[in-house]
Amino acid sequence: MKNPENLPIVTVIALCYNHSAFLIESLSSVLHQTYKAIQLIVVDDASEDDSQQKILALLQDFPAVQWFFNEKNIGNCKSFNQALLLAKGKYIIDLATDDVLENTRIEKQVKYFESLSDSCGVVFSNAIFIDEQGNTLRTLYDDENQSIPEGNIYSKLIEQSFILPSTMMIKKEVLDSLNGYDETLAYEDFDFWIRSSRNWEYAYLPEMLTFQRKVSSSLSSRFIQKKNQLVVSTVKVCAKVQSLNRNETENEALAKRLYLVLKQCAFTENFEAGEEVIKMLNQLKGHTFKSKLLCIIIRFSIPLNFVYLKFNTFRL
Repeated sequence: MKNPENLPIVTVIALCYNHSAFLIESLSSVLHQTYKAIQLIVVDDASEDDSQQKILALLQDFPAVQWFFNEKNIGNCKSFNQALLLAKGKYIIDLATDDVLENTRIEKQVKYFESLSDSCGVVFSNAIFIDEQGNTLRTLYDDENQSIPEGNIYSKLIEQSFILPSTMMIKKEVLDSLNGYDETLAYEDFDFWIRSSRNWEYAYLPEMLTFQRKVSSSLSSRFIQKKNQLVVSTVKVCAKVQSLNRNETENEALAKRLYLVLKQCAFTENFEAGEEVIKMLNQLKGHTFKSKLLCIIIRFSIPLNFVYLKFNTFRL
């Protein structure tokens, strides 16, 4: 890690789990950034393919890169927090090693971050989705004139997820104030958005700076599986939201989110978690005709996951 110009250090925490086919391209995109004040920490979470061998072979030429291999799979949240303890950067990037950084991304995001007020905790950007072969699929925000929420976006993030985690650069101070990711959860982004945006502003840099890979084993595909823990974690975060909310506008946003989560609970047969959502909707007086129909499915434990899997675009 060379820093001749006394630039702010950026720590990239690269998390790998069975990314053998993609990790060389991903790590190379960090190693060949135009920005030079980078600390790269690579964590392999007990991959079952040959990811570890490829990491060791690549990093022979980059002795400054830090790495460690977990003896057993502990998940993204714990793996990230382990690396965060070693982070020296003013800014942090959480990189999955199947995604790729545009070669000027870090330089551009640091420059933009440094121009913002101290109240900004996260800078995020546009992205290009690619397939497993690297072919372009689409962009995250297709309309150049689309208005992307910035600033205090707490209530907007409650209602809808519109940020791609792979595009974010995070001020380390933010992560430190939150004690990193919540290790009790199966995934981190929704919880991080909620807890960070309660006290910090977000800024959008309208450039294509990340290539997000869509793979068959992606997180989104696991959200529709029967009794998956991702949906359970979402319900836990919604309970946090309820405790953090300060006004009726935020409660209305939560009620809209809870309807979507209730639908997920019903169609993934997470009935116990669904009962918790029903309680929250009762407290918020946020039930609609559609949510009441979902309550029937949950209370009578009607098995519908096979329908959900077959018709993923089904809408109640």
